[in-house]
Amino acid sequence: MIKTDTQCVPTVAISTAVFCGGYRRTIEPRTKLLILLIVNTTSFVQNNVLCEMLCIVLITVAMLYHLSYRLVLKNLLIFGAMALLILLTLRVENTIIGMLSVVLIMARKIFPTFMFAALLMSSTQVGEMTSSLQAIHTPRQITIPIVIIMRFFPTIKEESKAILDAAKVRGIRFTFWSCLRAPNQMIEYIMVPLIMQLSVVAEELSAAAVTKGIDSDKQRTSLYQTRFGAMDLIFTLLFSANLIFALTGGGVW
Repeated sequence: MIKTDTQCVPTVAISTAVFCGGYRRTIEPRTKLLILLIVNTTSFVQNNVLCEMLCIVLITVAMLYHLSYRLVLKNLLIFGAMALLILLTLRVENTIIGMLSVVLIMARKIFPTFMFAALLMSSTQVGEMTSSLQAIHTPRQITIPIVIIMRFFPTIKEESKAILDAAKVRGIRFTFWSCLRAPNQMIEYIMVPLIMQLSVVAEELSAAAVTKGIDSDKQRTSLYQTRFGAMDLIFTLLFSANLIFALTGGGVW
């Protein structure tokens, strides 16, 4: 649970969080990082569908706990479409289709990691993460990259949208089929500008973090007061149990 001072910044706090009696219902940021590590390990050691489905169910429960209904629907649709494509491609005896099915299976195995990472990014403020990491005296060599990464991925989304809008102004529209028909245009009009812009954005985010004193040796103050709660323990135990289940084989299904 994370407590915020709603009297100081009522518009910011209330607009970005769901409050329950003065507390925002969320898993503590350090617990989220631990669970992300557990999910990542589970994705690579599990060898059956049952462990994978249990991991997806647990992440879905965590999303529902954060009231991230849209994120639940989006990720379940993606996972369902991916599973359906795998079933269809495995029935086709073709070398290229077989290679595609292998890629889809690998993407499905690591999908839980990206799914929980999306929850972490959408439900955690940068200030919360910084405050939590500094509370356990995390080295700056770890804190700074994590903070920059949390700002970097939302920036990628904004820059991509800006590039697509600029292309529409010039009469260039991209669809799934147009990208398949002319992938060179997608690389020229989208990927090249995006890569060039992201290199600039990375430098700007690093400079902004340093300007805010993230590398200072002095103790930082924070609006957020983080502390562990019962739900942190419950979710950690559930994900850990699934990891143990995966490590012990988890049966064959």
